[in-house]
Amino acid sequence: MTQPESTGRTMASFQEQVQQHTGLTDATETERLTRATIRALSERLAAGQLNDLEPALPPELHDELYRFDGQAISFDKDTFLDQVSGEVDTVDIDEVERRVRAVFEVLLQWAPGEEIEDTIAQLPPDLAEMFR
Repeated sequence: MTQPESTGRTMASFQEQVQQHTGLTDATETERLTRATIRALSERLAAGQLNDLEPALPPELHDELYRFDGQAISFDKDTFLDQVSGEVDTVDIDEVERRVRAVFEVLLQWAPGEEIEDTIAQLPPDLAEMFR
């Protein structure tokens, strides 16, 4: 996995990569998907892990990491996907999963390997599998 150069760590660059993985052409929908996925992921992770992931994300996504104010919530893949589907243009759970996997693929490219492994370790197996 290669990480983009620090100068390429822009929201536009992140979104472009998500669009390449999903095939979405609507920039607004791509942004909604990205924000919803990062926000749902942030609810599932401990605060320390959020702090570790922050430098890997474009600044425009930092607020999504901290929008949830509380203890990490334990929920499974289906709950995660349902949460994201409430914020995007499809409720087809298979399509939502495909799109969320695309956001995770980009996150895998942007975050250091040790941070991804620490993130995955905090997820239930069915949700962690979406990163692989």
